[in-house]
Amino acid sequence: MAEQRRPFRIVLFLVLCLTGTLGLSEPLRAQSNGNLPPDLQNLVSEALKANAEVKQMGSLANAAKETIKPAGALEDPTVSFSINNLPTDTWRLNQDPMTQKMLEMSQKFPFPGKRRLRSEVAAEQAKSEDLAYRDKTNEIRAKVVVDYWNLALAYTGFDIVQKNKQFWEQVVQVAETRYKVGQGMQADVLQSQVELGNYLDRLFQYKQKQESLQSDLNALRSQPPQTPIARPQPLRPRPCGLKLDDLLARAEERPQLQALKALVAKQEKAVDLAKKEYFPDATVSLGYAFRETLGPPVNLKQADMFAGGVMFNLPIWQGSKIKPRIREEQQRQAAAQSAVHSTWNQVAAAIKDRYAKLMRLSQQITLYNQGIIPQARQAAEASLASYQVGSLGFERLYQNQIAAYNAELTLQEYLKDFEENWAELEWLVGQDLPRTGGKK
Repeated sequence: MAEQRRPFRIVLFLVLCLTGTLGLSEPLRAQSNGNLPPDLQNLVSEALKANAEVKQMGSLANAAKETIKPAGALEDPTVSFSINNLPTDTWRLNQDPMTQKMLEMSQKFPFPGKRRLRSEVAAEQAKSEDLAYRDKTNEIRAKVVVDYWNLALAYTGFDIVQKNKQFWEQVVQVAETRYKVGQGMQADVLQSQVELGNYLDRLFQYKQKQESLQSDLNALRSQPPQTPIARPQPLRPRPCGLKLDDLLARAEERPQLQALKALVAKQEKAVDLAKKEYFPDATVSLGYAFRETLGPPVNLKQADMFAGGVMFNLPIWQGSKIKPRIREEQQRQAAAQSAVHSTWNQVAAAIKDRYAKLMRLSQQITLYNQGIIPQARQAAEASLASYQVGSLGFERLYQNQIAAYNAELTLQEYLKDFEENWAELEWLVGQDLPRTGGKK
């Protein structure tokens, strides 16, 4: 019975030896949406939870985190069984004292520092993937915000057209009445009817824009295209208190830039790891040989044998293997550094462009909201009454109304562009920007 348990005890002894060595070699471990309208906050939250691109990037980031531990782990140990020095004349295990059944286990241990560097390379890659995921969420957020304000413009534009359509319905009635009593011209009637038809066509266009933008917003939320979306909040003028220097300082922490910097750090570790290939790895092996009791006439009980050893690889192919690998990683490091500089230049240029546009739009909004539109509305409102009594010609009526219509649409376009550039700036700097409420 003791003889049957001996092989099990020997195997357990080898495993404990290797796992004990393993234990000794283990290295030491050492945007919010609060400033947006409530309905827009809900749309952004839904998009960030359901958007397919965000989910994809999130899964890649989580997958990258799972590579850190395996990168620094030891290779699987190997176990082998062999029969040595078996005589071929009898094929008997108890004929020759040199015959033995050998059970051997081995474990490879990389040169100190390699496992740590492999883990650090994987950790920097995982950090880069996570930061890229954060930048993707900021991008999707910006797209939702831009589509939301475009949808707001589509609704407001529809209302402006509807109001002007009603105005031209009145003009048609006045023109027809004046023509019937001989005070007006038929050309005035025809031109007013044509203008009324133009506004009907524009209503169809704005309706189609609403449907298209709702489909875009639903696509960002992974919803069916026909899913209804409540009417957005109206566009309102609001002050712009941003400073260019502050924006550029904020952009230094943009997730996209930090992701590229993580790749630079990864390549620095990869270069160090490649240089570690100059040093050999060690493979530790432990073996136990079982020997049979010699047969007659000797009948001698033989002792088992124990074996152990260490084997090193010889990194002699430096010119064809190690040095090219080092140069490869160094070139990848240089490429990553160039990507950081190039991306920063592009981001800084884009920030300056969006900032300049915001400054221009802020001035134009003030000009239209406080100057041009009040005057244009006043002139248009007085025009119809003057035309009705014959003190104003049709051409002047037409010009005043078109001026008021274009001014109101232009203001809404400027307000939409302002919010669009603001959202893109938030994506470029990687964080929300301080926003104050608009005024009617």
